Amino acid sequence: MTQWWNELSNLQQLFYYCAIPSTIVLFIQTLLSIIGLGNDTDIDADIDVEVDYDSGFDGDTDVAELDQIESTASLKFFSIRGIVAFFTLFGWVGVVLSKTNLPVSIIFLISIFSGLLGMFVIALMFYGISKLQSNGNISLKNAIGATAQVYIPIPPNLSGKGKIQVTIQERLSEVNAMTENRKTLSTGCNVRVVDVIDINTLLVEKTK
Repeated sequence: MTQWWNELSNLQQLFYYCAIPSTIVLFIQTLLSIIGLGNDTDIDADIDVEVDYDSGFDGDTDVAELDQIESTASLKFFSIRGIVAFFTLFGWVGVVLSKTNLPVSIIFLISIFSGLLGMFVIALMFYGISKLQSNGNISLKNAIGATAQVYIPIPPNLSGKGKIQVTIQERLSEVNAMTENRKTLSTGCNVRVVDVIDINTLLVEKTK
């Protein structure tokens, strides 16, 4: 083993240094996931993005945009699993290519691209898993058109938020609500959900 290692070039040793440890870690992660012990152990290194929502309703709410916000937040490119996948593919692709006559710069470029591709695949895979797991979560879009009852009075003219009790996906939920009505909607008032303002607020109007 020592003789084999010493016969390797410095470039090959570098790639093996990346490939072997990362492969072992990847195997352990996969084993833990199979037996159900590694599902929640991943530590994400995402860049924190602060998103401010305007409490006023401008009449141009695009529900599809809310879906895009939620979906983007779920796609985690930089994670422990992703980094391990990067070094695994980077290392083994580099090992294979280092045995060819390709220039060192080309070998590194192809290896890095392979590693990034592995990170992307891992991110997509766990994004898909998270979407499957969230299928049972309540989506405010499903409340549009539903009748509800005011729980906490809602100020008029979009000047503030109150709360309503509304059944969404067969669940009775308390949700923030605003209204364009000129008068305050008092507790017990029957309303209809007409739109989604943001990810946790509905627009309602008084039923006639």
